[in-house]
Amino acid sequence: MQRTIKKPYPPFHAEHVGSFLRPKRLVQARHDWRKGLISRDRLTEIENEEVLNVVARQKACGLTVMTDGELRRNDWHVDFFEHLQGIGKSAAEPDEEGAPYRVRINGRLDFDDAHPFLAHYRFLHQAVGDDPRMLAKQTLPSPNMLMYPFIRRNMFYSSLDMFSDDLAEVYRKAIRAFYQQGCRYLQLDDLFWHCLCDENMMARESEPGMTSEKLLALCTSILNRALEQRPDDMYISLHLCRSRCSVRHAGDARLDAVGHAMANVNVDSLFLDYDDSRPAGLEPLRQVHRQKVVLGLVDPHDSMLEEPCTIKRAINTASLYVPLQQLAISPKCGFGHVNGQHMTEEQQWDKLRHIVSIARQVWTIPD
Repeated sequence: MQRTIKKPYPPFHAEHVGSFLRPKRLVQARHDWRKGLISRDRLTEIENEEVLNVVARQKACGLTVMTDGELRRNDWHVDFFEHLQGIGKSAAEPDEEGAPYRVRINGRLDFDDAHPFLAHYRFLHQAVGDDPRMLAKQTLPSPNMLMYPFIRRNMFYSSLDMFSDDLAEVYRKAIRAFYQQGCRYLQLDDLFWHCLCDENMMARESEPGMTSEKLLALCTSILNRALEQRPDDMYISLHLCRSRCSVRHAGDARLDAVGHAMANVNVDSLFLDYDDSRPAGLEPLRQVHRQKVVLGLVDPHDSMLEEPCTIKRAINTASLYVPLQQLAISPKCGFGHVNGQHMTEEQQWDKLRHIVSIARQVWTIPD
């Protein structure tokens, strides 16, 4: 069943970024499959069962937007990219600010309906069910995740403009394909965006004529071209993950330029890793006029529950820049994207229940 969503979008004030901790049973099953101890079909059965479980747990927490926890993925971005035409894996390289160095462009980019993420979404869509109050959300890496210097300098394309054109078209095709499967909420996860604020990152831009301003304009253009043919009733968000990219050394002019660009990307909402104690945390809010803003106020890698008064105070500060009804809250990032496990699965669900509880108090949402 395909849901029809009319803009403005329903006001979801409690959201989750995407990934969940991998259940031990699933980790063991994936290990056994790699060792040849179980079949691919058996692994898929276990994945299906665990996805059904996380959907049920999200509903029990009071969330109305569901993901599959990205439980089928080994790597949040490489798993999507490696199934595109024209992309392969390269040997592991030293990690540079989270760059996806295992990806290489070895041919012309394209997207086709054999991509396994489409089948994964169909299962999630069916698991969420037909309740109009519930919605399945598909998460994908942003096209900008293929804009890292190493990738751009070592690829099939002779022109960055040709590469950008094909990359935008790949995402237009992907968006149409997910829409045809019933997807009405798509989230693009972007680590590269905040790296544009980092002077150390930009110092590594050595191509002649590739200034930070030109790269920022190119990233904005790719996103907007990727989204220009999306259906009117498809809601798209952009998760701007700070991760290890620092903005401590960026100047005010650069922060202002990046904030302005963020606000001019044609998405319906922005997920921001929000810190109202730092100017960099507030800068994007000064530029937002129309998007919904989901404030990343809860640490997904610390088992301690945040004080409700601290979160409410941050929401209040944000509301000085963006109307309260345009705001929502979420974890800063997914629970599953961390080396090591610093909390239990039950503590993970406690965090989400905490978010829902605070959202219901701030926005007077009925149970």
